[in-house]
Amino acid sequence: MGEWLPHRTIHLIGIGGAGMSALARVLSGAGHTVTGSDLYPSGVLDSLRDIGLDVWAGHKPERVQAADLVVASSAVPAIDPEWQAAMAAGTPCWMRPQLLEEMTSRVRTVGATGTHGKSSTSAMLVTALRHVGVSPSFVVGADLVDLRTNAAYGSDPLLVLEADEAFGTFESLHLSGLIVTNVEADHLDHFGTVEEVEAAFTRVVRKVEGPVVACADDPGSAALAARTGVMTYGLAPESTFVIAELEQRSDGFWFRIQGPDLDQRAVSTRPGLHMLRNAAAVLALGSLLGYDPAGLASGLERFHGIRRRFEHRGTVGGVTVIDDYAHHPTEVSATIRAARQTNPARLVAVFQPHLYSRTERLAGEFGSALALADVVIVTDVYGSREAPIPGVTGELVSAASIRAGADPVSYVAHRADLAEAVASVARAGDVVVLMGAGDITVVAGELIQLLDAAR
Repeated sequence: MGEWLPHRTIHLIGIGGAGMSALARVLSGAGHTVTGSDLYPSGVLDSLRDIGLDVWAGHKPERVQAADLVVASSAVPAIDPEWQAAMAAGTPCWMRPQLLEEMTSRVRTVGATGTHGKSSTSAMLVTALRHVGVSPSFVVGADLVDLRTNAAYGSDPLLVLEADEAFGTFESLHLSGLIVTNVEADHLDHFGTVEEVEAAFTRVVRKVEGPVVACADDPGSAALAARTGVMTYGLAPESTFVIAELEQRSDGFWFRIQGPDLDQRAVSTRPGLHMLRNAAAVLALGSLLGYDPAGLASGLERFHGIRRRFEHRGTVGGVTVIDDYAHHPTEVSATIRAARQTNPARLVAVFQPHLYSRTERLAGEFGSALALADVVIVTDVYGSREAPIPGVTGELVSAASIRAGADPVSYVAHRADLAEAVASVARAGDVVVLMGAGDITVVAGELIQLLDAAR
């Protein structure tokens, strides 16, 4: 395919993030010379060095002047020394959305968007397409388990992209096909109101130069479909592509999807009805794009998931440990319901709230979702990019869980104490689900080590 941009050498500031590191892999594969920097050393930087990229931790403003283009992630401030040096040198300087706009204007791009599920659905689409003989480039928000990466350059002129709504990034994209999994109130620190969230999704859908399928089972995306006239998929009988003959077996959900020029039996092997809907979406969009439905369905049977999306981290002493990225009440509820399908003796839900603003706004809904578990453990908020809000802690969520009927409920103020707290209550037959978008992911390894030592 050759180079995707007219700039030969591209420097990425904030390359250690999932989105920027993914773009680095694709651009490097496409023939560009890619360099990059991030504030701190990380495993991501190490992995980029392993594929031959020149990357570093900290600021080296003197190094960026050799670049033909400098791109910064949304998290990089305007006072960044490398950004300032590039601006002073007259080097073209873009933010990540502009890079995506330029890339997708040159390469046919399809993908998935939605408040939840876009990473898994995009990854499913990659897996299904590869099974029908297509080699797409892809950029997904988490590593595919089988491929051990979240991005790669492919030999065919097609890009599969997770179309992220955070910061309004998806409005910069040129898309030839799109799946909309759901539309809910989130990222209100950027959008301000749920009405603006809905308006942004509407603008994106109306720009797509190709088929769009939206989930009819989600009120937000169903309303979006009604506004824009796009096709739908789901269990709802009015869906354009209907999920029928649903049967839950030990190896997953068996179903049939029926719609215009499509009548295909398939299996969704990942736990949860939400993953079933994602699989149906891939079949619907894939068939509309002209790919063989039977081949797509065969590929979906071989989809083993992505990291931190109901990821099985180990079973020790009869305790199964699952790590999941769920950080919105809808996601927490879906993850707990999926865990129920494993028939645990007890389901232990361990949750780290993400962002103070989200916790303040949705504490009650988090409590109701967590109350679906048998045991609830909550730790303090992972603030990420936000400053603390007085009075907003994880205790808001634990208290809401108690009001919703959860019993027992524990609040562990410090994440560092979480693994020990969970190990003290876990027993054989339990499924422990660790949920959150912050550093709770390290707890899985800590917990497994403690459980192993106790045997």
